[in-house]
Amino acid sequence: MKTTLTTILIITGIILFTGCVQLSNSHSAIDASIIWDITDSMMVTPKLSEITSLYGLDKDIWNGGKFRLLNVTDVSINKIYEASIESENMWLGNKFKRNEKLKKFYSEIDGIISGALKQKIGKDNTSLYIPIAKELNRLSQSTANKKLLLVYSDLMQNTDDMSFYKNETLSLLRTNPDSVKKYFESQLKLKNLSGIKIYLVFQPQNMKQDEVYKIVSNFYKAMLESKGAEVEITASIN
Repeated sequence: MKTTLTTILIITGIILFTGCVQLSNSHSAIDASIIWDITDSMMVTPKLSEITSLYGLDKDIWNGGKFRLLNVTDVSINKIYEASIESENMWLGNKFKRNEKLKKFYSEIDGIISGALKQKIGKDNTSLYIPIAKELNRLSQSTANKKLLLVYSDLMQNTDDMSFYKNETLSLLRTNPDSVKKYFESQLKLKNLSGIKIYLVFQPQNMKQDEVYKIVSNFYKAMLESKGAEVEITASIN
């Protein structure tokens, strides 16, 4: 009888412990990417405090996170900088060691942003759509609980084939945006973007720039939302 009771207690303990471990292992994983347009010196720049707040690690240190930064230049292929921290089980983890890992993660993000600030700013052309589409298509395949894309740019595509600085192109964005959308999709088609939150971050410097940005940002918002994304047009993250 004692043996049976002991066995039952052990099994019950294992079940309870397993349940606690599984419950505590349900921490969020956040996959966040930044696309930073360095073709114009007037761009809003990412701030470390804004970026790190997206991960919620101040509320739950056991969350996981992936950070990627891609500079937009005058070409469509650019170097990508990455940092990451894996989610951990609080029952099996060490809080002191976890805080050290968090500091390292923040330091790596800070180093990436600081390094990007040292890049030469200003280019004659801007290839924007393809880098955005590539990163969104990657995020669409991510298994993270939360998927974010932050685009720091005036969104002014400026290549030989498509320039938003031309009056005829701006006119198309107003009267026939589908024609511009079809052109972009012929370059690279967007996948289903459901579950992805996109921030279009820019601060216009004058009324003329504000008017143009409204046209361009609303075009991007409509195009990306038609693929299932959630889009917010903002001057800052916080």
